[in-house]
Amino acid sequence: MSTAFNQIFDSAWSILMVILFFGGSIFVHELGHFLAAKWRGLHIERFSIGFGPRLFGWRRNGIDYRVSLLPLGGYVALPQLADMRGIEGDSSIDAKAMEPISYTSKVIVAVAGAVFNVLFAIALACVLYYTGQPTNERQTSVEIGYISKTLTDRDGTLVKSPSSLAGLKEGDIIKTVDGKPVASWTDIHQAIAISSGISSDGRRLIVFEIERDGQSQQIDVYPIISQNLKTRQVGLGPGYTVIITKLAENSPALAAGIQPNDVILEIDGVPVRSIEYFRSAIADKQGKEIAIALSREGTRIETTVVPENVKISKDGERSTLIGISEFTTNADLAYVPPFAQIKDVAITTWDTLSALVNRKSDINFSHMSGPAGIIRIFYNSAQYDILFVLWLTVLININLAIFNLLPIPVLDGGHIVFATISRIKREALPPNLIASIQGSFMLILFSMMIYVTFFDVSRWVNDSSDSRNYLENRITPVFGATENVEAEDSIDSNSERDQ
Repeated sequence: MSTAFNQIFDSAWSILMVILFFGGSIFVHELGHFLAAKWRGLHIERFSIGFGPRLFGWRRNGIDYRVSLLPLGGYVALPQLADMRGIEGDSSIDAKAMEPISYTSKVIVAVAGAVFNVLFAIALACVLYYTGQPTNERQTSVEIGYISKTLTDRDGTLVKSPSSLAGLKEGDIIKTVDGKPVASWTDIHQAIAISSGISSDGRRLIVFEIERDGQSQQIDVYPIISQNLKTRQVGLGPGYTVIITKLAENSPALAAGIQPNDVILEIDGVPVRSIEYFRSAIADKQGKEIAIALSREGTRIETTVVPENVKISKDGERSTLIGISEFTTNADLAYVPPFAQIKDVAITTWDTLSALVNRKSDINFSHMSGPAGIIRIFYNSAQYDILFVLWLTVLININLAIFNLLPIPVLDGGHIVFATISRIKREALPPNLIASIQGSFMLILFSMMIYVTFFDVSRWVNDSSDSRNYLENRITPVFGATENVEAEDSIDSNSERDQ
C-alpha cells in the first residue's frame, strides 16, 4: 500500500512541477507581452495559455483570460500589433479604425516576452547559486573512463568503435573538442553530438586534444552515426569513482569480503575508472580468479573474486556477474554565478541551433524536442531533485527567449521584422499579406511540432533508462535546439543491477 501511495504522490508531485515550471515559463513569457502592451496603451483582446478552443477562463475589463485546448504555448491577442485572426481568433474591434501604434511600442511589446523569460531565468539562477546545483563526478569528469570496443551503426551493423580505432585510451584527459575547450562530460557529449567536421576524404571528423602522461596531443576520430537516434557517436564514457552501495546475497563479491561503500580501485592491477570498464574487464572471466583492489575508509584492501554467473540480455549479449547490485559515484553541489549559468545555457542553445542549420552537421528536426519531450523531462526531473527542475527551467526560459526572437513570421522576432520593414518603407504593410504570411508560417510551425512530437513520444516509449540516467545524458531545449541525445555507451550512473 505504501509503495502504491508513494508512486501516486510522486506522480502528483511531478505533474505539479510540470504545471508550475513549464506552464509557468509560458505564462511568464506572455505576461511580458501583456504588461508591455498595457504600459504602451495597446488594446488587449485576450490572454491565452495554449491555442485553439477556450477550455475555461474569465473576462475582466474587457480582456478574455483563458486556458485553451492545445498546450503548445500561448499568446496575447493584440490586433494593433499584427493581424493574427487566423491563429488567435477574431477580434471584437476594427484594428484599422484604431490609431496606429508607434514602431517603438511594437518593438517593446514584441521583445518583452523574451525579456521576462530572461529575468525569470536570472531569478532562478540566483536561487541555484545560493543552493548549489546537484552534480556528480560522472557529469563533471573530463577523463576518459571507458573505450567501447564496438558500436552499432545506423544500419544495424556492429563495427569497431571510432575511439578504439583512433587510439584513445582510458585515463586520457580531454582538453578540447574541435578546438573548443571542455570543462565537463556534458560539454564533451554536447560537442560530439553537434560536431560538423568533415575530413579531406569526406568522412565525418572530430578532433580531440587530449593529455596523456603529461603530454598534449591531437587525435582525429571518425565518428559513426548511432543506430537509435542518428547522432554522431565515438564510443567514449567518462571516468569517475565507482562506489559500491549494495551487494547481491550469496554472491561471489560478498564471499570475497567486499562491502557496501567500498571503492573499486583496480582489477588485475589495472585502474578502474568507470563501472563500464569494470563490466568489460570481467566479461570473459567466468570461472577465473580476478584480483580486485578496493579502498575502504582510506585503507587499501586486496581480494580475489571468481565470477560464476552469466546474464544473457534480450539481445543475446552475455554479461559476467559477481554480484554488485548497486553503485554510485561522488556527488557534489556546483555553485555557478547566475550570469555564468545564463551565458553557458545561451551558448549551448545557440551552438545547437547553429548545428541544426549547418548542412555538415548530422543534427536535424528529428532531434528537436517539443512540448511532449519537455514535459517528460520536467516530469522525470521532479522525481530526481527539485534543484534540477530549477536548472531545467533556467534552460527552457533562455531557449524560449532566443527562439522567439528569431526573425521568423509568427514569432516575436517576426513581428519586429515586419515593424522594421514598415518603418523603412514609411508605410504599413498590407494586412492581408501579413495575415497570409503569418498563417502559412503558423501551419509550418504546427507541422514541425507534430513532427518532433512523434519523435518525442517514440523516445519516451523506447527509452528504458530511469529518470536520473535520462536527465544526466540529455539537455533538451524547446522548439529549436536539439535534444542532446544518446550518451556514449551510457548506463545508469547510480545502479548497475546484478553486476
